[in-house]
Amino acid sequence: MATRGAGVAPLPFPPLLGLLWAPEAMDSKDAPKVTSPSTGESFTTAIERLDRALNRLDTSVRSLTGRLRSSSQLQADSQRLAGELDRATARADKLDEAAEIVSKRIEEAMTSVRSVLEEGDARG
Repeated sequence: MATRGAGVAPLPFPPLLGLLWAPEAMDSKDAPKVTSPSTGESFTTAIERLDRALNRLDTSVRSLTGRLRSSSQLQADSQRLAGELDRATARADKLDEAAEIVSKRIEEAMTSVRSVLEEGDARG
């Protein structure tokens, strides 16, 4: 990189280079007043528009990051709830099977009690 010294010409746009290498070191009021012949827009205005566009981009990126974080959380919650639902369904199936077994046993017991009562009535 060329350094300033004897026989070295200064850079043509030192404020612009300062903006490229250290944007925080340059304020739009420091920018040279250069007007584009085609648009009539000053360099300062262009920098201000660029700054606003970058701020909007930054806001959009932060918003998207937040949405992605929320989406990831929703996906994790969905997976957790699906697991809980699977476990609850399995437990409900086991309870249904147990209820069916208990129902059959109660029916067998009632049949047995009826037969004992009928034998007692038949005896006398």
